[in-house]
Amino acid sequence: MVSGCTNVNYKTFDKAGLSLQYPGNWTEISSPATDQKLANQSGFNIIGVFIDGKSIDNYSFIMEIGVCNITNSSLTAAADNLNNNYIIKEANQAPFVNRTSLKNGYDAIVYTYNATGVSSRLTVFASTYVFTKDNKTAYYIIFATPSNNTAESQKVIQNIVDSITIK
Repeated sequence: MVSGCTNVNYKTFDKAGLSLQYPGNWTEISSPATDQKLANQSGFNIIGVFIDGKSIDNYSFIMEIGVCNITNSSLTAAADNLNNNYIIKEANQAPFVNRTSLKNGYDAIVYTYNATGVSSRLTVFASTYVFTKDNKTAYYIIFATPSNNTAESQKVIQNIVDSITIK
């Protein structure tokens, strides 16, 4: 179970060398074609989309996970590519960018911004984490919620991010 959570059941996502825990009431949905196209243009492939809600246009939280090979590149280049080909297509303003390390020591670049989802058309607050363990594989996770940037949504995001392990 994710540290700090007591009354929530969690599921484990484990794919493409990435493992994390997310709330058990979230449902996996098919990757929206528009999102997949933007991810592919950024050099990434979507490997999971999860929602707390009924559909891509009716949710209270969404988490999208992608992966790419960066052997001939760097985390910064991968993050810039994702920003230039995906994030700015949704962002309603220039994203705030922060370079950090995740709990397990993985280098990360975090983008936070208000956006309009290309598939959902919902206005959301989004946080996108782009991270790597070894500068060979980069992952991204987009978290978005139409309920804005609340302490509760930040706690959900932090719990998931703190559970990340890369094999």
